[in-house]
Formats: sequence, structure tokens, C-alpha cells
Amino acid sequence: MLDNHKAMVQRFFKVLRLGIFAGALIGIGGAVNLQLSSMGYPALGAIFFSFGLMCVCILGANLFTGKVGYVLENDRNYFIDVLIMALGNIIGALVVGYICGALFPNWNVSLTTKFLYGEGATWYGCALRAIGAGVFVYLAVECFKRIENYPAKLVMVCLSIATMVLLGCNHSIANVFYFAYAQVRVAGFDWANAIWSVIVAMLGNSIGSLLIYLLQRSIPRLKD
Repeated sequence: MLDNHKAMVQRFFKVLRLGIFAGALIGIGGAVNLQLSSMGYPALGAIFFSFGLMCVCILGANLFTGKVGYVLENDRNYFIDVLIMALGNIIGALVVGYICGALFPNWNVSLTTKFLYGEGATWYGCALRAIGAGVFVYLAVECFKRIENYPAKLVMVCLSIATMVLLGCNHSIANVFYFAYAQVRVAGFDWANAIWSVIVAMLGNSIGSLLIYLLQRSIPRLKD
């Protein structure tokens, strides 16, 4: 029994550690996006934002939005792992967000708060955009898994994520980074609103990933 408990603890910290790593990578991608967007190159920012997910896929880090779409084909332990990943992602993105907030004061703060309710966004608008982000992240990860040619893998990840950013889709873990940056730079930042916004985005990301997963799995049956 002690061995089982030890194995569970080790598994928890391994999943959490890889989740923190993934959250930090997404934060770095978001940082490059903010830098380039603030310089007047939003399209380049969208392309370089994909750096985060490319590294997640290549290095085997645990990203909530990249894993949640596969919960239906796995057991309860996988679902628990996904929740631990989400916690790790939040920690990693927060750390990078606070560091960037201290080091880079000139980024466009409005880009970091556009998914906060009351900042020109409604909860249902954010939810729909979050569903879109779930779709694009799932497509990026699934293409990375299926395509054999390595350059083509990276191109598809880049195109999927750049499209997601340019369409203004709502990625929950990126938002954690953006909101952490905004908290440092904006006096009186509303963290209660930010937490609610992230929760809704996580639910929307999950729905989008699961919807495209179910659609993809239904295609062979339709052909029959």
C-alpha cells in the first residue's frame, strides 16, 4: 500500500512538473506575441505564438488544452492527470506573466485584457471564442501526431495556432499569462473577474476539443 501511495505521489509531481513546464512555454509564446504586436506586427506575433505549442509537442510537456480532447478514450486516471496538468499550466503561466510584467512595461495592456468581461467582451462571446481555441489546439496536436514528415508537423502546428490567434480565439492558459502581466501593469486589476474568465475559457476549450474529437471519430463511420 505504501508503494502504491509513493507511486501516486511521484505520478502527481511528474504530471504537475510537466504541466508547469508547458504553462511556462505558452507564457513565453504569449510574451513574443505581445512584443511583436506592440511593435505593430500582430501577424508575426500570431505566428511566433505557436512557438509555445511546438515546444510542448516536441518536448512532451503536459498542456491542458492539448490533452483534454482525449479524455473520452482514456480512463479516470487520465482525467485526473488532465486536472493536475491544468494546475501546473496555471502556475507556469503565472510565473512567466509576473516576470514579464516586471521586465517589459511597454507592451499593449489592452491586448492582455480583451478576454476579461467588462473589457468589451461578454461571457458568452468569450465562451464561443474559447470553443474555437479548443478546436484549433486539438487540430494542431492531432496533426502533429498523425503527420510523419517532421517539417510538415511544425507547419501545421504553426498554421493552426496562428489562425487561432488571428481570429481572436480565447486560450485559457495564454489568458493566465496575459492576466498575470496585466495585474502587474494595471492598478486595481480585477482578479476575481480574471479567475472567472479563465474558468469559462477552460470549459470552452474543453468543449471545443471534445467536439472536434467526436466529429473526427465519426468520419470513418459516415464513410461506411
